Amino acid sequence: MSAKHQTTEYRRNARTVRDRVASAHRRGDAVPCWRCRRAIRPGMAYDVGHVNGPSNALGNLAPEHRHQIPGVCPGNRAKGGKVGATITNSRHTPTIPAERASVWPV
Repeated sequence: MSAKHQTTEYRRNARTVRDRVASAHRRGDAVPCWRCRRAIRPGMAYDVGHVNGPSNALGNLAPEHRHQIPGVCPGNRAKGGKVGATITNSRHTPTIPAERASVWPV
């Protein structure tokens, strides 16, 4: 979990969003995913995502599908994985040997 997800503001506001979704689900109502606008039905896995940038304000957090729905919604965790891979790959510079490696005798 990143540092921004450990702040008091995020925890409080994410809990509020989760409580609202839980209340709707108890009534049997679906809630819209902010990414794709399609339904998150009771029992479906979801996350609380950032709608507008990195702010942890209540107005910037909303429910979204947890996992990718091919052709419909990228899901919350797909985006995080891509960002993490970009960060990791930017730190790694592939090395190309100056000389061709010798061939091992068979």
